[in-house]
Amino acid sequence: MIQSGDVEELPLREQAYLHIKRLILNEELPPNSFLSERSLAQQLGMSKTPVRLAIARLENEGFVRVSPQQGIVVLALSFEEVLEHIDFRLALESFVVKSLAGSLSRSQAKALQEHIEQQQTLAKSPQTQTEQLVYADMAYHRQLAVTLGNRQIVQALERQQDMLYRVAHRVYQKHPSRREQSIAEHQRLLQFLLEGAQAEALELIEQHIIRIKSLLINAAVD
Repeated sequence: MIQSGDVEELPLREQAYLHIKRLILNEELPPNSFLSERSLAQQLGMSKTPVRLAIARLENEGFVRVSPQQGIVVLALSFEEVLEHIDFRLALESFVVKSLAGSLSRSQAKALQEHIEQQQTLAKSPQTQTEQLVYADMAYHRQLAVTLGNRQIVQALERQQDMLYRVAHRVYQKHPSRREQSIAEHQRLLQFLLEGAQAEALELIEQHIIRIKSLLINAAVD
């Protein structure tokens, strides 16, 4: 994750890309909304050229659609995409948890515990933004894969980071109580891994991920 202080050192087109992408990920630019190169350029304090380059990159990555008729439209995630992402996570993270149960070293357990404590600290602060909580949640799951040491799995999960962020951000926004529940489940999962309770750890990670699906379905119905 690039920190705000580092963004200013990047080329203008990269600054524009990161800024607009962040607005889309946080749904400050909601799905199906229309964008204007001129207003974005004014907001960013730059010319339209770097904004146009940023929009082209975002279109290539599937965040927006540009057409002569409609202009620039923020694309919504389809429910099928979300469900496929959840199934993907379920398959990979179940394997990670199954492999880690009973094999954590003291330093590995400490690293995971530090991620949980960071989440707890953020959750207690009234100044914490949803964005920070989501990134802390994602960091815990990434640490599980890093702990296993399978680079292919780590890279596969990293390629899903934008999707993971959009899904988690939506869940946290619509279901604030999920934040504390998620942290508690992370703590229980670590305990199961330390105890070598493979069956319990597998059941928990499955419930942890599948619950996201039910929350999103309920949000769509509401």
